Amino acid sequence: MRFGDPVHVYNNYYLANEDYGIRAAHESGVLVEGNHFENVEDPFHRAGGNLVARNNCFTNSRQGDADGSTGSVPYSYTLQPCEDVPAT
Repeated sequence: MRFGDPVHVYNNYYLANEDYGIRAAHESGVLVEGNHFENVEDPFHRAGGNLVARNNCFTNSRQGDADGSTGSVPYSYTLQPCEDVPAT
């Protein structure tokens, strides 16, 4: 992600990514929420941006690199529990 804030990445399933899952770059603000990372070496990281992570699941994956803050999400949504994301 570049320059967007907030960028909302939620309820996604990342399976055995060869590179990274999500990257916050160049003045972005990324909210990573309710995702399931399975066999992902680098679920998410920052490269010049802010990244807030909450309610994510990690199966055979390391935690990610999160720090900073993001703007408020301008819409309502229903977050699915990260444990249910792979089956969905």
